[in-house]
Amino acid sequence: MTILWLNGNLLDTENARINPADRGFLLGVGLFETLLVHAGKPVFATDHLARLRQGAARLNIPLAQDDTSLTQAMNAVLSANALTTLERASLRITLTEGPGPRGLASPARQEPTLLISAAPGQTPAPTVTAITTTIRRNEMSGVSDLKTLAYLDQVRARQEAAEAGVDAALFLNTKGKLCCATAANIFLWDSNTLLTPPLSDGCLNGITRQKVISLARAQGMAVFEESITPSTLAGADSAFITNSLIGLQELDGLDGRPMQPHRHTAQLRTALAQAEQQSLT
Repeated sequence: MTILWLNGNLLDTENARINPADRGFLLGVGLFETLLVHAGKPVFATDHLARLRQGAARLNIPLAQDDTSLTQAMNAVLSANALTTLERASLRITLTEGPGPRGLASPARQEPTLLISAAPGQTPAPTVTAITTTIRRNEMSGVSDLKTLAYLDQVRARQEAAEAGVDAALFLNTKGKLCCATAANIFLWDSNTLLTPPLSDGCLNGITRQKVISLARAQGMAVFEESITPSTLAGADSAFITNSLIGLQELDGLDGRPMQPHRHTAQLRTALAQAEQQSLT
């Protein structure tokens, strides 16, 4: 039976209860973080908790727990589900505004809901195929850089990808510029130069995205955060996507055409794996 941490208590799924008036459930007012876990230790935990706290401040959702308390809660969930000895597992932290009255206005007295869950992990495939989805990401929304609960566009794009027989979908924004993948950031190789969309084009500032940019520059690779047009995407021979659970996944096909591996991608994957291990100490 799965054990959750909900508002300070460890509960099994049958006894865990979310208030039916919770604004995360009704309106999507909330945030989440997904963390990779190696042998019972969350990877880049400090970075994830910092992003969660920054997002909560942006949305005016109080987050009373300090990082030590949140770390203890994550460890408790991993232990309760016997996941501490697995090579790979995952954690999800979900924070909502909590219950409120009907309507859009935030409640005068906020009682946020904080939920932490964990699950076994699987080794991700080294490569994936993708299409460019017909759905557009709104870079002007004001929250496109936050990891909010509003994931309907991503769900629909993933369905579109499944119907096309591929693994993932890439988003363009409302101006027609490349933005991100369904649940990942995107990088293209232009010869030996690494390109990735800027945050201003509507992508999430992924933790793995940040690490890859830093690691690539530390190894002397040129990295540019710049707008990428569909023609640039169509002309790229090599690309990869990133998130906390998959690390780096190379695209071996995009919109029906083959993509090629790039010699520096494996180098970056190794550097990322080393950085993940260093974050556990």
